[in-house]
Amino acid sequence: MDNRKKSLLLLVLAGLLVIVFLTGLTSSFYGYVLKKTGLEHSEKNSVYKYHYVMIIDNMDSQFWNDVYESVREEAALHDAYVELKGKDQSSEYTTVDFMDMSIAAKVDGILLEFTGETRLEERINEATAKGIPVVTILNDAPTSGRKSYVGINSYQLGQEYGNQILKILPKETKKVRVLMFLHDNSSDSSQSQIFNQINNRMVTSSETSNRIEVEEIKVPSGRAFESEEIVRNLFQNDLGPPDIIICMDEVDTEAVYQAVIDYNCVGRTQVIGYYKSKATLDAVLKGTMAMSLYIDTRQMGKYSVQALTESIRDGRTNSFNSVDLEFVTKENALGFVNNQWSSHEK
Repeated sequence: MDNRKKSLLLLVLAGLLVIVFLTGLTSSFYGYVLKKTGLEHSEKNSVYKYHYVMIIDNMDSQFWNDVYESVREEAALHDAYVELKGKDQSSEYTTVDFMDMSIAAKVDGILLEFTGETRLEERINEATAKGIPVVTILNDAPTSGRKSYVGINSYQLGQEYGNQILKILPKETKKVRVLMFLHDNSSDSSQSQIFNQINNRMVTSSETSNRIEVEEIKVPSGRAFESEEIVRNLFQNDLGPPDIIICMDEVDTEAVYQAVIDYNCVGRTQVIGYYKSKATLDAVLKGTMAMSLYIDTRQMGKYSVQALTESIRDGRTNSFNSVDLEFVTKENALGFVNNQWSSHEK
């Protein structure tokens, strides 16, 4: 009898252990699925007054992840939850698809990185018509029904790029080629306006009008390794690489800088990079990259949430919220490195 009781007890304990294990396994898998589909923590939305969605083009971007952290922190102060949606290397959805999902879910507001994708302006107008305010971030859609834009002044940034180009121009009087990577095909996009302003500055300046040629390359979104292919062709063609290359995202910066190293162009091709990854800061400190553009991600996140919340609560909108920008150079790069260390320690 005792042996049968012991066997039964062991059997019950074994059953309980199996149940606990399966429960933990199911919970972990469920959490993984939620994270991969962009619905992580969505069940917590009910404790917040507002449900916002932030839609970006590249989920792997350090820049956009830093912006999102700032968005989440600011949203918590306004009783809002922010769900992040965007493309990664395995994503089959487009930005338009994510807009459709958000509109169907009847979210309270949308923060959108405008990419110039076909029909994206239509979706902005549809959301607005259904009472969902849209705030564009970094790249604007001024002819759409968006409520506000949070980002940079294209005219100002074009002027600043012009100033920086003048500082790193080769001393010789030879013709200088300046090339800029653009990432959307809309002629009135923020990036196109920046390019036009740089070109105007170079053409109208008496010291550069006859010796600088400003070119552009438009990089289509959606194809893996597109930037790497374009950069490789650029460095291998008969003309050779340009004297100065301006990058407008982190992927291009990494691809261009690696090509400068691989093709022994350090000192001959100057790179103006984007944001402040560890590799970029190291390159600027070493002098192998001329400089990198830094946009204040904390301001961008804060102003974006404030614009959405004010639109919902008060019906007020500010059509343009400008964030600070700065060029990271060899002279100030160490300060950015120290700030990154401080942030990691916190």
